[in-house]
Amino acid sequence: MTNGKLIRLEADRVNHQVQSLSNATKGKAVLLQNGEHLSIFFCLRTASRVKFIDLRYSNGNEIDTVAIKLDAEIVGTFSTSISATSDWNTFMSTGVSFNSIDDGFVIDYVDIDVDDKLITQEIAMCEVTCIPNFMSNLQQHMVVSEGLLYATQNSFNTTCTEINNVNIPIYDQFVKMYAVMAVMPKYVSFSNPRFENTNDCYHLSPFLWKFRDINFSNGSSGHIESVKANLSFDEDFPSSSIKMAIKFNMEGKSKGNIDADIGTILRIKFSGMTGETIVQMQYKGRAAMSSMEQKILTPHESEASWSIPDFTWTETDLNLIEIQLNSSSLVSLSIITLSLARRQLLPDKVVGDYKNDDVIVEAVAVDLWWLTPNAMQLTLSNGQSYSGVSYIRVYRPILWNLGYAQVFVMYQDGYTRLLPIPPNGVDWIPFGSSVVIGQANPTDVRPYSAITNVSLDIETLRMDVMYADGGSAKLQLQNNLMETHFIVSDIVFGGNTNLPFAIFRSMYVSEGNSDVDHVRVNNAQPIHIMDDFGFIMGLSFNFYRTCTSKHLNLSPDIYINIKRSNQKY
Repeated sequence: MTNGKLIRLEADRVNHQVQSLSNATKGKAVLLQNGEHLSIFFCLRTASRVKFIDLRYSNGNEIDTVAIKLDAEIVGTFSTSISATSDWNTFMSTGVSFNSIDDGFVIDYVDIDVDDKLITQEIAMCEVTCIPNFMSNLQQHMVVSEGLLYATQNSFNTTCTEINNVNIPIYDQFVKMYAVMAVMPKYVSFSNPRFENTNDCYHLSPFLWKFRDINFSNGSSGHIESVKANLSFDEDFPSSSIKMAIKFNMEGKSKGNIDADIGTILRIKFSGMTGETIVQMQYKGRAAMSSMEQKILTPHESEASWSIPDFTWTETDLNLIEIQLNSSSLVSLSIITLSLARRQLLPDKVVGDYKNDDVIVEAVAVDLWWLTPNAMQLTLSNGQSYSGVSYIRVYRPILWNLGYAQVFVMYQDGYTRLLPIPPNGVDWIPFGSSVVIGQANPTDVRPYSAITNVSLDIETLRMDVMYADGGSAKLQLQNNLMETHFIVSDIVFGGNTNLPFAIFRSMYVSEGNSDVDHVRVNNAQPIHIMDDFGFIMGLSFNFYRTCTSKHLNLSPDIYINIKRSNQKY
């Protein structure tokens, strides 16, 4: 029984004879001959106690004495047993005891127990590397204030890398100035995975619900339940008709979702159709029941679909779709699939821009922004003004390839993201963590601070930000070859001053699969990002990764530090 994490180390096959043995874990094992030694390398995430649990081996001839070493220190010896049938394909285990070399023996794997609950098999096999604790360079950016702030832990576990499950609000109702900075990760890695990974993200399926293989029989009714919808039907064979009703809920703005707003496609596909079938459909969401829409199908054209417009469904009540079939072939008719899917979103659209040698500023509209009809107004210092803006993005020159790199984005809901200039040889690096600037309710599924207006000076990249709650702030964006940061100043709260002034949002699934894994407060001891720390007090917060990640590996570390507060103690 292990006290930490069981790690299985496959025998290293380099420079050793390999035996093909069907009973080996992967069909092959290493033959270790008299006087030879086998090195099996592994990595740790942090300083840990390591205990040998088992060594799986086979031996078809004489007893061997084997010594086990860890970093050149002998930790135990044992004597191999001999298979009763002298069969090299019969594997045995040493168990937990190590206490006693001719023609050798075959090694399949070694099991070790590491007293680190967070270590993964990928880390142990050195596929993910982790750096030791470090003191950040945050102090050179810090200005000591009279205030003291605190952050709370509102994070939750997830297996989907596209969910912001890390949620850490930062509070100080007297804050007057703070800085947010993005720098490259402390580890050295040239791996640059930078696209979304929707594995285990079941909520991102295009289908809102789907039924399969619905069969009908004479004069019957039925009820089918799924996780997201319920279907019931009644058959009336004398009149050759079937009536179906599908009832379902939709998530909307209260869950940070657009499902209740986005248009949908209803599809139905039949089998066993021998004659003409009339399919009639109507629906009810946030408005009264729609008019009936009819399609006529034949054995050669047995599929139908309907487009249902945006803003049809409701998140506050049950939604309803009714379908009636009239056909002379009901006895043999069945439904292969019946589904409701989101319509395809259009690409984001640049509704205005400014370009010169030093900067590119773009105003972008999202096809169906989650806070629609709310949007923000962007006014540039050259007099240009754009409405219906979902987010603003800023690009700066890349000196080594005469191109531009995106370094900043600010969404209408207050989410901001930063990037340092990509290192030489890299065309672009991905965003990762976000910081919500402005007061937001941290208990919301998707906390936000709605922005109404932004005035941006294209020469200085200084922005005046106005919020829907009546608050305001100034934001100064700056960057160099090592970092990008902005300073938020002249903060005026318009809402509840007990709400956080900023919220750090990010993602953590496991070590080696995260956008952040630690936070360091006031340059003190690091705290794991998913620890149940309740609340932590300090003036500076460094959110960073100690382990390389298969998700957005080069997305930056984020520093948040308070420069001025009127709070006194």
